[in-house]
Amino acid sequence: MMFFSPASLIGLLLTVTGLAAYTLSQEKSKSVKLGDTVKILCTAQDDQHYISWYRQKTGSAPEFLLRNNIRASGLPRRFTYTDSGTQDYLNINGVESQDEAVYYCACVSCGSAYGAAFQWSAHTNIYSADFPLP
Repeated sequence: MMFFSPASLIGLLLTVTGLAAYTLSQEKSKSVKLGDTVKILCTAQDDQHYISWYRQKTGSAPEFLLRNNIRASGLPRRFTYTDSGTQDYLNINGVESQDEAVYYCACVSCGSAYGAAFQWSAHTNIYSADFPLP
């Protein structure tokens, strides 16, 4: 008779049900100057994902920016998205002072054939010598 520890069973169940941890990674910070173009990289574990981008300004909740061809209402056209397989980019053309924030990539249905698994990444803090650090 074979016995499994509780931890082994939980790991097995998470893997079988598609809820195993999915890896997203981002750079910790980028220093930019006003008017620069910045590309924020989000690296995914595989190319079977839907990446969404969020921004969190100091003292505010995260706000949705875009995913593929879906844009937040009022989001300036200088914010664009590039999907390159496992590497996805949020591009900000002509950085303005109000762009200072923490940017997150998030993933829906990442590594999950069924259901809607949702995974937040680490973050990228955008700051510049042109405006003070938070």
